[in-house]
Amino acid sequence: MSNSKRQAVAAALMMLSASAMAEELPHGSILNRYGVTADQLPPPAQVEQSEPEPENSRFQIQPEQPWVKLSLGDGKQPPATGNISIDNANAREYERCQTIRGQLLRRGGQVISCDNSIPGQDSALQMP
Repeated sequence: MSNSKRQAVAAALMMLSASAMAEELPHGSILNRYGVTADQLPPPAQVEQSEPEPENSRFQIQPEQPWVKLSLGDGKQPPATGNISIDNANAREYERCQTIRGQLLRRGGQVISCDNSIPGQDSALQMP
């Protein structure tokens, strides 16, 4: 049997079963079926409707934080180590980085960070 014939047979069986079920339903009201009128029914139960008390939230709702915090460098000088050679080398490296960063900003290129942090990441999250 092809698919179209199977689908036609299934549709015909569904139609026959639907018509058979429809014939079994009573035509009159269920009250008439048992010999009861609407006047003989008991009145509906009275339910007190009280206003629901507002519940305290179990969740602390705070404003949404941005996924990424972009920073272009704070202009912070590198920390002093106490060793004059290392401090001078760090200062020269910082000045060179600031010069290159300024040139990149003028050209519209990618911005670099001069404070040894990862761009787009909060410095408080970095490991020492």
